[in-house]
Amino acid sequence: MKEKQPYQFKEQFFSQIYDDYIDRIYRFVYLKVNSKSAAEDITAETFTRLWKQIYLDKEVKNPSAFLFASAKNLLIDYYRVKDKQPDVLGESAHLIQDENQDIEKSALLASDLQEIQNALNQLSDDYRQAVSLYYIDQLPVSDVAKSLGKSMGATRVTISRGMKQLRQILEA
Repeated sequence: MKEKQPYQFKEQFFSQIYDDYIDRIYRFVYLKVNSKSAAEDITAETFTRLWKQIYLDKEVKNPSAFLFASAKNLLIDYYRVKDKQPDVLGESAHLIQDENQDIEKSALLASDLQEIQNALNQLSDDYRQAVSLYYIDQLPVSDVAKSLGKSMGATRVTISRGMKQLRQILEA
């Protein structure tokens, strides 16, 4: 019989996971919805789902995979309601820019980011998600695989093929 964890332990466990993943989950969501308020709401609901799992003494073997899978499902729900295509980089490109760059470099960076965004939007959903999770969110292959519901081998192939197709689009 599984022994119930004291509330304080659950709170500390959740707090540690929250501190470790809040920025990554928010960035992941924001890059998809391109709206600060929607990203905050979806991120909050993602962590609420984790808290419910922990509070109900349900085992969370891989918090990272659980969080990204929850966020992905919430994004699917969001786009069902909004009925629009996710924007992978969108207006968040300004977050990547260095404020000390001169105007010409900033314009070139914005142009490059727009070109990458357009190319990413031409990829299939599987390729776009795999490439975004692995390269933009910098998740390990194991977490990307769990988030996509694929084996690690299939995920590696998806990432590789997605990058190959992305390069072809960008070179065209």
